[in-house]
Amino acid sequence: MNTILHRFLLCVPLALCPAWARAAALDLPERPGTFWSQPDGLPVPAATPTGVVRFASLAALTDHALRERAETRAAWLGIQAEAARLDAASAANWPTLTGQLSFTHSRALSSSGAQVPTLDRYGPSLSLAYVLVDFGARAASIDAQRYQLIASLLTGNRTLQDTVAEVEAAYFALLAARAQVTAQIQQETALRASLDAVDARLRGGLASRADQLRARAALVEAELARQAAERDRAKAEAALKQAAGLAQTQTLELDWQAVPPDPLAATTLLADLLQEAQRNRPDLQALQAAATSARFEAERARAARWPSLSLAANTGRTLFLDSDRSPSTTYSVGVNVTMPLFDGGRLAAQARAAARDAERLQADAEAQRSQVALAVADAYYDVRQAQAQREGVGAQFDSASESAQAAEARYKTGVGSLLEWLTAQADLARARQAQAQADSDWLAAFSRLNHALGRLPATSPASPP
Repeated sequence: MNTILHRFLLCVPLALCPAWARAAALDLPERPGTFWSQPDGLPVPAATPTGVVRFASLAALTDHALRERAETRAAWLGIQAEAARLDAASAANWPTLTGQLSFTHSRALSSSGAQVPTLDRYGPSLSLAYVLVDFGARAASIDAQRYQLIASLLTGNRTLQDTVAEVEAAYFALLAARAQVTAQIQQETALRASLDAVDARLRGGLASRADQLRARAALVEAELARQAAERDRAKAEAALKQAAGLAQTQTLELDWQAVPPDPLAATTLLADLLQEAQRNRPDLQALQAAATSARFEAERARAARWPSLSLAANTGRTLFLDSDRSPSTTYSVGVNVTMPLFDGGRLAAQARAAARDAERLQADAEAQRSQVALAVADAYYDVRQAQAQREGVGAQFDSASESAQAAEARYKTGVGSLLEWLTAQADLARARQAQAQADSDWLAAFSRLNHALGRLPATSPASPP
């Protein structure tokens, strides 16, 4: 029987050993600077999704990002973990009941040296332990974990706001890139019309070869600029896919028009926005919650230095195998007083460390308030400047458009020069690009202001309905 048991004990570790632990040894590089080849046993990565993905609003695109981004999923998992830790801390208020089933094979000697029969004992037992009084140690531990969960929830809110801001910034960058492509196409069309006009005048003997070469060079330059703008648009779309949690192999279609926000009222004061940010920013509130959690942790460490009163109970039943002995039942009930006499200063050091952590987190909150105030001020002035620039660019575009039309009419009637016409067209192209950029900056500035204020996505004026 002993041989069979020995073999069984040898086989159990091999049976419980996972498959990867029994795999063959890896071939390591033979010398420094040698690349390690990828083994064939690695799992095959999932296929990259393809197809057309269509969204009807910026809110739908943002919702997809909030559900699919790894950052938001990690924040949610962190919240779930903190909630589980709170449940674990709250369980300390309940008694602990432990069950045990034992089997004992024993042989002993009597007081005279004679052997007694072998006994095989078995039976169940129950143990109960319940802390009655601990001078607030459990309550402080629960409160510390509760505020830690609150800090995790607030940090998760800020992560969601960061994701929303990233999607909006990428979307507005794509709008600017698309507008630049449209502006370059319009410029290219105008220059091609100019070249056709020069060719017609050249055939009639009213223009020189130099004018034709100059017009053709301007057209080639516009074509190159349009190709660069198309490259920037493709890169902006790739950035938006990454921000929205989409694969680069998927085709993104946006079926809505951007809705510009209402102008920032002249009566809006920076002081009011700063107060709103102090109230709404979840990262500031998370630091406050973490500091409160540290203070309760210090209180728990101080309470642990006091005695604790607990109830202990035990009962069990012993039965005998192949014996005439009668089963017996045992039990015990008692009250224990536990008092830490000496621990080398461990509890005092824990209380002191937790108190310093609370002070550090409070200082971090004050430093964060200063950074938040700076971010709000920067975004506020950017919005003001974007509004003024948008109005000025509109007037500049109207002026450049009239100048281009006048220069074209002067050239076709033989009064003006080709250089004057091309210069006016270049001014119009720059004004068109500046107008597209001003519109994008206008939307992006409001998005940054909302993010700095800690506003929820539903109240963001930059989000279309």
